[in-house]
Amino acid sequence: MVKVENKETLRLLTKRFMKMNRARNIIAVIAIMLTSLLFTSLFVGSVSMILSKRATEIKQFMDSSHAIAQNLSEEDAGRLQKTIEQSDEVERYGTGIFLGAGRDKHFGFSVEVRYADKNMAESFNCLPTTGRLPEKENEVAVSSLVLEALGVTPKIGEEVTLTWEVNPMLKQYKTDTFQICGFWQGDKAVLGQMVWVSEAYAKENCYPVTQKELKNGIYNGGKEYSVWYKNLWNLEKKTENISKTAGFTKARTGLEINPAYNLFEEDSFSFTSLIVMVLFVILAGYLIIYNIFNISVKTDIRAYGLLKNVGTTGKQLKKIVRMQAWKLSEVGIPIGLIFGYLAGFCMSPSLTADAQISAQAGQTTQTVVSANPLIFFAAALLTLLTVYLSCLRACKMVERVSPVEALHLAEGEQSQKKIKKNTSVTWWGMAVQNVFRNWKKGLIVMLSIALSMVVVNCIVMLVQGYDFESYQNIVLASDFQLDQMTDTLSNTNFNGITPEIKEILNKCPESEKTGYVYYSEERHKMEPALLKTWETLAEKNKENWTDYEKQIWEETKADNTVKVHFLGISEAVFDMLEWKGEKCSWDTFKSGDYVIVDYSDKYTEQPVSYYQSGETFKMEYGNGKQKDYGVIGEAMMPYSLDYPYADSVYITVMVPEEEYFTQTENQSAMYATIDAKKGEDKQVKEYIDKNVLKENDMINVSSVLDMKASFRRFVSKYYMIGSFLVIILAFIGIMNFFNTTATSVISRKKELALLEVVGMTKKQISKMLVAEGFLYLGGAFVIAVLLIMFGAKQILVNTLGTAFFFRLHLTIVPCVLMIPILVGIAYVIPKYQFEKMSRESIVERIRKE
Repeated sequence: MVKVENKETLRLLTKRFMKMNRARNIIAVIAIMLTSLLFTSLFVGSVSMILSKRATEIKQFMDSSHAIAQNLSEEDAGRLQKTIEQSDEVERYGTGIFLGAGRDKHFGFSVEVRYADKNMAESFNCLPTTGRLPEKENEVAVSSLVLEALGVTPKIGEEVTLTWEVNPMLKQYKTDTFQICGFWQGDKAVLGQMVWVSEAYAKENCYPVTQKELKNGIYNGGKEYSVWYKNLWNLEKKTENISKTAGFTKARTGLEINPAYNLFEEDSFSFTSLIVMVLFVILAGYLIIYNIFNISVKTDIRAYGLLKNVGTTGKQLKKIVRMQAWKLSEVGIPIGLIFGYLAGFCMSPSLTADAQISAQAGQTTQTVVSANPLIFFAAALLTLLTVYLSCLRACKMVERVSPVEALHLAEGEQSQKKIKKNTSVTWWGMAVQNVFRNWKKGLIVMLSIALSMVVVNCIVMLVQGYDFESYQNIVLASDFQLDQMTDTLSNTNFNGITPEIKEILNKCPESEKTGYVYYSEERHKMEPALLKTWETLAEKNKENWTDYEKQIWEETKADNTVKVHFLGISEAVFDMLEWKGEKCSWDTFKSGDYVIVDYSDKYTEQPVSYYQSGETFKMEYGNGKQKDYGVIGEAMMPYSLDYPYADSVYITVMVPEEEYFTQTENQSAMYATIDAKKGEDKQVKEYIDKNVLKENDMINVSSVLDMKASFRRFVSKYYMIGSFLVIILAFIGIMNFFNTTATSVISRKKELALLEVVGMTKKQISKMLVAEGFLYLGGAFVIAVLLIMFGAKQILVNTLGTAFFFRLHLTIVPCVLMIPILVGIAYVIPKYQFEKMSRESIVERIRKE
């Protein structure tokens, strides 16, 4: 035997095998292309989701820097700045001082008065586009929305008078007049509007806040920093090192990563989901590429055996198989990368539809599509890995085969032996025996088809699991909701729905019912029973309270008065209350002699009552009025209509709106709700846009129409992803079934011809082959059902179904509905392959073997 050493000879042999298997090459290139396409589209979509969420959060939360430090005392700021300047990881940084919230009755949004250098202003995306940042004490740069609200023309040199809150606890305010030195176009979609003052003005007028006050929630006078690193690698480690070096050891102190850069945080992107999908694509690609090379090697086994006989080693034969795989990959992978990017590009707008569905118009996610070279490198590398894994079985086969064994396999010796055993059984029994005889091959076919069935079923369960009503019940209690609430308490307008606006809303012809919620803050002297209840709640929750919240409780206990969220409600809102125990009637409640009190469900497993029906509640109003009310029931206000800011020690007390007007003399509401007549949602929306927003365009309008549109966009991304995966996986499954059936018919050509010779009709043989197809697809159905019953629920709930409004309902109906399609495939493909083979005579088929 002469050992073949020439590399050129191996290349020549590889080319010859490629020419011998042209049909195989086409199918293999398609399989590799599909695998590459799946990986590329997966990575493009995933990276686009991450970058889009980052861009949206940077815009919404007004911070583009990599790490931020806020609410620092003078001492802490000095240590941190020194550490930042000495760090080799930092590219640049910005500094700022928070003076306080801007206060003016014309502001329907949050306004913050601050000092910032150029870098800090850039991180807030609030650099002046006209003019510059302030340099003198009497200069100011300001958002155009602030100027519009104050009625000042956006023009350099114009004077503007601003009032800001020096200390929220002491209710200290400062008013100054400035000259405008710069301005920019404000954006209503962001958290707040900025007012920049000079560093000299800030240092002279800022509140001298202490570390203790900062810990207790007083941030006026706090220093802050924005830091950009030289790269995004290992942000957490860099930030932690700087914080520790600067002396910050407690969690959430010192420098922290900008949340927009936390790529895999729980509510932004699931790393588990990405890993599951990568493994899924590897499995899908493996199933078809494995089958193709396995079939190809078995078809060419005689040639490999002869090569081994003339001196080619098993290692060299493996190399020939792998060289074929790499050459096919050279064609398939680039095509897959191109089409994968196009697929990812087209799907990205749908993929970035956020789980936090917006009820307000204009709150949309920015779409950023990435073409980072690393995406294509990773996709190509994983495709090559899949091809490599798929070839392992075929390589082992050619490495171990002996020339004699190859000859026997090629001549179909095994199949001839089986004929003797099968001549006495029915076509159905022969089909069962054939399937079990080749169970390994059959299992691959069953798995590839089962995958597409599982994906179809999971997509249907996923889409059906997202419950719009569950989301709406939390976020929006009615069809439309109006208010002038902002994200921060200091700038909110609790009286934004004025009597003039109410009059417009009450005249809406398409409205079925309109409701209002009125708010004021009062104090109530605690009876011994209420004090005891709060002492119990405070004891259970003391570990979760901040020092500031503990201080509030101590003050509450010391003067024995508790804060009251005093709400006036109309009949429409009364009907939305969430009751504990028996519901009272509106007719009794509207007399004005009764109150409804809320109950606590935040601190204990079982709801705790502050007051029970039949007890007396004595109300002492801030304006000096007093009245004794009977407690008529306990109920919670719907989440979307309740007091929206964090509070620790309080109770909520509700009275009918007429009683509220009488006692407080305030007729401006905190919220307005409208339920439209059936089918009149669009007309109500148009009425609000044309009449209410014309009167006051700063009113926030939350609409069930906008929520439904956002919900449809959110759910449609799963339809799109599912359809895309189902088409590709169904194609892979059908191709596997087609290849396996074709190979089975061709490799058993002599066996099938001999069966005709011994008396089986073509019809019986055709039935046998169709029965084999039914068994394969029946097995695929069973595997799919088992995977769904025992795996789908856990995978979906822990990856894509993490939203609070997701309710998984296990079902196999989609799999059952796919049975007619599977039956058609199982009938047509084997019948077609046998009829194609039967065009040759029995003698020709026996001789060719």
